[in-house]
Formats: sequence, structure tokens, C-alpha cells
Amino acid sequence: MNTLMYKRFLLVKDKFYTDPEKTYKAALSASYYEPAHVTGLRSTAVYHEPGVKTKLEKILGIKITRWDTDPIEENGVFYQGFSKGRTKETPGVHSDEPYNDITVVIYLTPDLPVDCGTSLWMHKKTGLCDPPMPRDARRLKTNLSKLRDRFERESKDRTKWIETDRVGYKFNRMIAYPSGALHSASKHYGGNLANGRLYQTFRIGVDWNTFIMSKS
Repeated sequence: MNTLMYKRFLLVKDKFYTDPEKTYKAALSASYYEPAHVTGLRSTAVYHEPGVKTKLEKILGIKITRWDTDPIEENGVFYQGFSKGRTKETPGVHSDEPYNDITVVIYLTPDLPVDCGTSLWMHKKTGLCDPPMPRDARRLKTNLSKLRDRFERESKDRTKWIETDRVGYKFNRMIAYPSGALHSASKHYGGNLANGRLYQTFRIGVDWNTFIMSKS
């Protein structure tokens, strides 16, 4: 992918689900696995409440053009993010693919600390807030593959990054941002389903020409 089409934004919407306890219980009862090529436990099936696609279009102010139901595409899956125990994970700075999608996250565990939210980042050395593109490699006089390898290598070293934005954790809060924006969980929590950081992610294809916020 050589072009980033998205408009940068960070949107927050509280009280996303009308009955968030129902969704939280679905996350608790879901089956989880960790794919071979990525880190992080995720559910083996998607969870789509009736009307959720229309709700997201209205909140985001954009037309959804791709709505996947295969869990491998991670649209509507649940995730676990633990800070201790056998499946603990250190959140790494990354971008989601496809970059020109929108990533939506809903926080599902009640009563977690506010600093367990989501952060957007800028790479200190390169000044990049989005995934490296060929033009960035040319500007930095390096190879694109080497630049991407560097980002991967430094993803969990917070001394290499500047936090540009942070959304605090709140039960049933929805946040959304372009999938390509460099981001991570601010902090994981707990060590099991009973006390850990559970959240749901939607990854959706959109028509950026319909994006209301780009016209304001």
C-alpha cells in the first residue's frame, strides 16, 4: 500500500451499547486463541448486535463499504489484554491493516483504571505518526523494509515514542481512529477474564469521500 487516504481523527463516544452488560457477558463466555502471526488473544467468532453497522455509520459520519463477518478480519471480535499471568502482554505501538480502514474499540470491563485506555504515538527519530511509506524512506535516506523493521523492533520501547493523544478507559466507551494511525493500548490490566482488560474491536472499510468531519 503506497497511499494513505484517511483523514486523521480521534473520536470518543460514551455509552455505546444500550445494554453493555450483555456484550460484556458475551466477551466473558467467548472462546479465545492467539494467531501464529500476531500477538494478542482474540475471540474465535464475531459479535454483531442488530443495527450496530448503522449505529457506527451514524456516529462516525461515514459510509461503511466493507463489513466483514469472518473473524479472521477482526470486525467485531473480542480481545483480552492482561498485564500479568501466563498470557500477559506488553502493548506495542503498531498500525492495523488495511491502513485506510477505521478501527473502532469499545471498552468492556467495568471499573478498570482510567490509564488503561488507548494512546496515539509519534516515532521520535522519524517524526512519523503513521506507518512508513516509500516517500518517508526516501526522505530519511533509508530502505523502506529497514524502516518498517525498525518500527517493529522499537514498538515496545516507549523511550522511542512520543505520546500525542490518549483516551482514558471507561466502561462502554467507544473510540475510533484511522487504522493506520500508530497506536497502542496505554496499559493492559489484570491476569484473567474476571479482572482483565476486555474490549471489542471493529475494523471497517469506508468511503473517505463521505466523511463528514473532513468537510467541516
